[in-house]
Amino acid sequence: MTSQTKTKRVGIDIGGTFTDIVVFDEATGEVVRSKTPSTPEAPEEGFLAALAAVGVPVEEIGTLVHGTTIVTNLILERKGVRTALITTRGFRDVLEIMRATRPLPYDLGWRRPVPLIPREFCFEVDERIMADGTIETPIDPEAVAAVVDGIVALGVEGIAVSLMHAYLDDRHEKVVEAVIRERAPHLAVSISSRICREIREYERANTTVANIYSMPRVRRYVDALAGRVGVPGLVNYLSSEGGIQAGAEAAERPVTLCVSGPAGGVLGGAFLGEQIGRRNLVTVDMGGTSFDVAVIRDGRFDIKNTFEVEWGIPVKTPTIDIKTIGAGGGSIVWIDAGGALRVGPHSAGADPGPACYGRGGTECTVTDANLVLGLIHPNPAFPLDIERARAAVGRIADHFGVPIEEAAEGIYRVVNAAMATAIRQMTVEKGIDPRDFALVPFGGAGGQHAAMLAEEVGIPEIVVPNMPSVFSAFGMVSAPLKISRARTILKPLAALEPGAIAAFFDDLAGEIDPDAFAGASGPPRYEFSLDLRYVKQAHEISVVVEPDWPAERIVAAFEDRHFTLYGTRHGHPVMVVTGRITAIADMPPLEIRPETETDRPAPPAERTTAVAGLAEPVAIIDRQGLRPGMRLAGPCLVEEVDTTFYVPPGASARVDPFRNLIITVKGGASA
Repeated sequence: MTSQTKTKRVGIDIGGTFTDIVVFDEATGEVVRSKTPSTPEAPEEGFLAALAAVGVPVEEIGTLVHGTTIVTNLILERKGVRTALITTRGFRDVLEIMRATRPLPYDLGWRRPVPLIPREFCFEVDERIMADGTIETPIDPEAVAAVVDGIVALGVEGIAVSLMHAYLDDRHEKVVEAVIRERAPHLAVSISSRICREIREYERANTTVANIYSMPRVRRYVDALAGRVGVPGLVNYLSSEGGIQAGAEAAERPVTLCVSGPAGGVLGGAFLGEQIGRRNLVTVDMGGTSFDVAVIRDGRFDIKNTFEVEWGIPVKTPTIDIKTIGAGGGSIVWIDAGGALRVGPHSAGADPGPACYGRGGTECTVTDANLVLGLIHPNPAFPLDIERARAAVGRIADHFGVPIEEAAEGIYRVVNAAMATAIRQMTVEKGIDPRDFALVPFGGAGGQHAAMLAEEVGIPEIVVPNMPSVFSAFGMVSAPLKISRARTILKPLAALEPGAIAAFFDDLAGEIDPDAFAGASGPPRYEFSLDLRYVKQAHEISVVVEPDWPAERIVAAFEDRHFTLYGTRHGHPVMVVTGRITAIADMPPLEIRPETETDRPAPPAERTTAVAGLAEPVAIIDRQGLRPGMRLAGPCLVEEVDTTFYVPPGASARVDPFRNLIITVKGGASA
């Protein structure tokens, strides 16, 4: 991917409101950033505008990594292509039945989410492979052809194939695939045995459906970007598990992109923690549309194997464990039927955006409230209209009969409460003490809320990275190459012959193309895990293993993990459910050199602003003028060209050798 003349590494993150770009020059260590408005109706235009903003010729780019929310948006908004499902006779309603669980068991008005494919587009074929792999009903290609012909007449763009127990034996699915390619070569096809070779028919079917539902549009997007950039193979994509993958892989497996954008920020957090020697971090990304929380423990983030795009719409693909709520700078403030103040999940987005952007938006947003509170200070690069913001917040104030500033404070507290709850769900509710962690806020709005969130959940220290508003794009620049594969085994561990696990992983590794790691700094390393459970349990847990471990060691690792999660070791026989392998190859390391700290004081503030609730004006500090070793005391507003960070009264800050801002909140240890 790189050569002596191609020294630029580029990360581009397209969010709901802004498109962020970071360029790292491997030769000089220079980092350039920019932020441009997103173009939701034509995201490739925002991508190209970001490239133009930094003025980097594509001939100088060695690696370009792109994070996108296109797949998630297609699923959430039900804007994927018209798709059909072919499944085993008797299982046509698998997408309608879903699972028996529900998020609100006592809510009589709750309605299950709409499946990605309506029932009339689900078709059955006569065939049956049993759970032990035996064939009870052979498949008839002529009968399949008749079903395919009927589907073609509906004008679909893709067909998903998910037959019972195809994770054990894919022969029947391959027959269906061959018939489709013969009779309808223009249609996109996904078969479950290639996309998700794991048990649980609903999750497997829905993952296959989600893949084909988004595939044609993702393919067009990938092809459009490749054509506009003009360099074949230049544009790579960040997967949900935090790895670089080629455009061809992304086009064939679009479900791997569901949290592509948020994954970049977690990678950036892991890089930052390694750089400054802090291995326990809570990362929070507050952009224009959403608020994303992840936890890094001992330098590693958790990977989960199933991700719900929304409740009841799961996709089984490796995904960084991220909690997302609809709370961003553009989140719309509204009054519910009971008269209570609510924030989000709907967003004003990039067009028209918050009222203060002056692009025609009139609804009150979090950004408007923060501007009224003085937590944002307009500047020529991002001009904001305070009067439009006051008018928008004023409508909320009128409803409650309070002053505008008091309404803005209420909005601030409500959105902070929602974000603090999300942090607790990722920490306290999982047995993690947030007092042992540092908070890493980023995104355009993260710095305006971070100190209050840290105080609320008991986190003593905040690390504000350099370039926080484009930090997810920076994380993409630091990403490794990564490809994962998985396959269900579903056998008691005691029934497996010695060496069977090693042979299984050897076979699974053979499915990963070694050419996919060209351009890495060395050959890939492999990580192995098994999904294990006690024989009579219904759900499994993932346990890191080595292929050559004997059964006794695998059992010990499983019981240790079970005790960590649930506090029990039962000593019962163990079932091996699924095996997983991940190949990881690091890119050349990012060499960001530390600077010598100074003992000079921070430069005096040239401007001040009024912050609601404080009697005295608050100093505005230009972050560009801060040097390593300089210290600040709250209250003050640290301003960058595209974001601000509020240091409240009682908090202190210092600049570290990498120009990160280390904040000690009230009651924390000395900075």
